[in-house]
Order: sequence, then structure tokens, then C-alpha cells
Amino acid sequence: MTENIEIRKGFASDLDSLYNLYQYWDENEFHFKNKYTKEILLKIILESEIAVAVHKNEVVSFYFINPFLDIGNVEQRKKIIPQLITEGKIPDGRYAYCLLSATNKDYFGKGLNRETLDLLRYQSKGKYDYFIGIMYYENIATQKSSLKMGWKHFGDIGIGLLAVIGTTEEKNNLLKP
Repeated sequence: MTENIEIRKGFASDLDSLYNLYQYWDENEFHFKNKYTKEILLKIILESEIAVAVHKNEVVSFYFINPFLDIGNVEQRKKIIPQLITEGKIPDGRYAYCLLSATNKDYFGKGLNRETLDLLRYQSKGKYDYFIGIMYYENIATQKSSLKMGWKHFGDIGIGLLAVIGTTEEKNNLLKP
């Protein structure tokens, strides 16, 4: 673990710094159709799964499951996954369709994204078998780093590469792109 950075479940007390980090990335990179509000983020903290990296009482990295807000492509994912299961390309299971992660640029290269993902996988293994992600075309760094973190890419879906990761190594080993 990186010195003086705590990796843990997110709490309501993290809301303001979580929102500030999300807002920075949404203004500069994400540009989601539907925006996360503080109310939605609080609902995620209280009712879903979220892992955060905290340094000096500020959230500097996060990974969460969002079952509450369609950011613009969740319905597309919900159509693709059953089709891929039927075609035998991915295993049947309980899928989390919308995740989001971000890291403060000052903390890049410290492995925080991987550590928060690992904690999220551990927290979620009783509820989900697999996570779905979209690795957007313009985000080459995320495409490359996601493979190192264990995500498996399953091809182009029109807005980026479909990526899947198991919540356990056993589940992840069942994925054969």
C-alpha cells in the first residue's frame, strides 16, 4: 500500500471530496449524458459498493458500482451481455453493469486504481460475479492498464471496448476473450 494512503470502503463523510474528484473528471474527460449529483453519490455510498483511497482526509481515488443512474450507455450494456452469454462468449452470472473509477492526477502511477478495484471486487463477491466496463477509444492508457489489472476485453461495442472482470480469481479465470 502507498504510504499514508488508506484504501477502504467509502463513507458518507467522504461525499464532498468524492464529488469534487468526480466533478473534475466529468468536466475534463467523462462528459456523461446524465450527471452524478451529490444525492446519487450519497446513495451509492450508503446502498451500493464503493472503495476509496484517502490521503489527508481527501478521496484521491475511487471505484464504485452504480445501480442507480444510467450515465448514457447502461441499457446498451444490458442488451449486449445476455447476447454474449447466449453465444457462449462470456459465462452466465450476476453482472454489475455500471462502474466508475477515477484517480487524482497527482496520484497516478501509485497503483491506487488497482487497489480500489481489488477492494471493490472483494466487497462485491457475494452480490456480483462479474463487472462490466467500457474502455473508451480515446482512453488508450486505461485500455492498457485495465489488462494489467485483470480486465478481459471482449471487442468493440461502438463506443469503446467491452471489458469484463470477475469478482474472484475463479470467476475471472472463466473469462476467455
